[in-house]
Amino acid sequence: MYGWDGNTAKAAPIGATSVFALAVGAVCCLAFHVFLLHSRTGFVGQWAAAFIVAAYLLFAPAVAGSLYSVLFESSKAFGLAGLAVAGLTLLTGRESLILLDGLLLLPFWFLGIMGVVKFVRWRASKIPANAPDLNR
Repeated sequence: MYGWDGNTAKAAPIGATSVFALAVGAVCCLAFHVFLLHSRTGFVGQWAAAFIVAAYLLFAPAVAGSLYSVLFESSKAFGLAGLAVAGLTLLTGRESLILLDGLLLLPFWFLGIMGVVKFVRWRASKIPANAPDLNR
């Protein structure tokens, strides 16, 4: 497929990370749905709760990362794929609508991502290219 290689991931690291996190969140929502259908014991119900908590914690920051990727990174493929996965996750069932209240904090997640990117770029500019490697 055009645009999906290692160079694209290097050009859009936040988009690649966010699409991976959204895919994990989508699998967690699916596992939650499957465990919820077959929860006859408390043990299975605990696993269902663990999956939806993991999806809840991953969803909003990953959507913010996808938006950042679409707006600011040179390669938009991963950001658009992440937003598509997020949309499909929300359309899969009523259980995934739990993830929507995490989107209330989306502006703060977005600002946090922008701050981390700015810090990493600032820190990389302070380290000279010919500095000796002290980790040897």
